[in-house]
Amino acid sequence: MPVLIALLLAAAPADNSAQAREHFKAAQLHYSLGEFEEAVKDFREAYRLRQEPAILFNIAQGYRQLGKYSDAYFYYRQYLSQKADAPNRAEVESLVDQMRRRMDDENEQKMRTERDPAAVHNSEGTLPSPHVEPAAVALPSSAAQKKGTPPLRIAGYAALGAGALAEGAALLFHSSAQSSADQFNRRYAAGQLTTADSKLRSDAQSKGKLATAALIGGGLLLITGAVLSFAF
Repeated sequence: MPVLIALLLAAAPADNSAQAREHFKAAQLHYSLGEFEEAVKDFREAYRLRQEPAILFNIAQGYRQLGKYSDAYFYYRQYLSQKADAPNRAEVESLVDQMRRRMDDENEQKMRTERDPAAVHNSEGTLPSPHVEPAAVALPSSAAQKKGTPPLRIAGYAALGAGALAEGAALLFHSSAQSSADQFNRRYAAGQLTTADSKLRSDAQSKGKLATAALIGGGLLLITGAVLSFAF
């Protein structure tokens, strides 16, 4: 399902930061509208400019919504590989297992079709008789909602998206707090502290608290979203 940081890239080079932020905002909008192909495209562009592991999770969510389970599987594993201490690791590992099962189901269906081509064409190569019902076609998530997706599952998707965004925000807050703290420590070590530098310390502490709050909140949202999305 694919997931958001309003302040992307505090520590990124200036020439990349604006572009990455624009791609991220566009991806958010597309995802909210159920335009998952476009969302994945913009998330990928944002990642090219800023290699934040949280963006890999968002890409995986988008591919899962598109039913591209092998791609989702790949990006979930990439996320875990690049963020070994991910607070939502257990939930993502569960998603990895689900993608693997979906891939196995698709391979099994493909093998069945290859063994029984009459399921698609009769022996003369014509279409089956009219009374044979065609295989169901998987609908994109946005269309599925129109067909009656349970409200709790929709809420789960929303929670997963919000959780992923909160995790990304936590990473950025942490990066910015670390930068302020390093600057303060350098001035302290050089004996160059002034009264104005107290703001650096205060800024680092404030952003550190925001990072912790976003990390915890994001983890709770991801857990809630995973439960609602796959239990209903």
